[in-house]
Amino acid sequence: MSEEQKENSKKPVASAPAEASTSPKPAAPAEAEPAPIPAGEMGQLLEKSKIPVKHLGNDACGAEMIDVACADLLRAAEMIRDQGQFDMLLSCAGVDWKDRLESVYHLYSTKTAKTLALKVTAENEHSPSLMPIWHAADWHERESYDLLGIQYDGHTNLTRILMPNDWLGHPLRKDYKVDDPRLVWNER
Repeated sequence: MSEEQKENSKKPVASAPAEASTSPKPAAPAEAEPAPIPAGEMGQLLEKSKIPVKHLGNDACGAEMIDVACADLLRAAEMIRDQGQFDMLLSCAGVDWKDRLESVYHLYSTKTAKTLALKVTAENEHSPSLMPIWHAADWHERESYDLLGIQYDGHTNLTRILMPNDWLGHPLRKDYKVDDPRLVWNER
């Protein structure tokens, strides 16, 4: 045994108390408000132009995420395309949150290789179409309309793209029932 180990073995060892202390525990500090999410590059650009934006941080891949109101969507999208150089719409996905419908546009800049997620909540199931800004929104918005029922105002051909034309309802809605009689459309 080394000299250091011999010295340590001579020191008394503290033992745990036999029973828990009955003294009252100090009150937990009140939870502080979370720090606001800092604005990203596109969020700052829109705010400078007096377009209100909700900053959502970055996604797992580092893409900036922002939320814009329906009333400001077209102005924001034009600014993102022209000044932010986001010249490509990659996708538009509809989301049913039970209490609201939302569209999520994923944008890409071929000049800067940056990505951006632009979210907008539909008002009474209506949202402006981004087809006049990015023509690629055509089929993506038609899919969200077909499966979720989001009405894209200003879309030039908002018709079904996946479901038969005589299909009733929108099958990706959370309130859509599996035993719904509309599901027997192929038995006609």
